[in-house]
Order: sequence, then C-alpha cells, then structure tokens
Amino acid sequence: MEQIRKLQRMRRETVIDAMLTGELPFEQRGRIRYARLSDVVAWEQRRVERETKPVSGLVHPDLADLAR
Repeated sequence: MEQIRKLQRMRRETVIDAMLTGELPFEQRGRIRYARLSDVVAWEQRRVERETKPVSGLVHPDLADLAR
C-alpha cells in the first residue's frame, strides 16, 4: 500500500478507495494489501485517460472560433 502511494504520489485514502471500489485489484493477507505492478500501471493509465478527455460545451459560443 505504501509503495503504491509513493509510486503514484497520492494519498493513502485514494489508494484504499480505489481498492475498495474495485478500480484497483488487490489481494489481502492479514492486514496487508498487495497489488500487482501491472494492475497499478493499468489503473494509473485509466485515471490519466479519464482526466484528459476533452469536455465539450465549456466554451462560450462567442469565443468558439478562438478555441480552435
């Protein structure tokens, strides 16, 4: 858990939430949660793609020609 948090530079709660919602697959043995590096990389890729999708309709119609 700590390695994932440091690798992704995010809060511990964010990693735990991703695990509990099923976004990040993990295995728990006792108190320790384990995730595969390939799963962490895929999770990060999905997060980045989700954040970079263009949002339409945010440009005022009078300024639309400037946004192109």
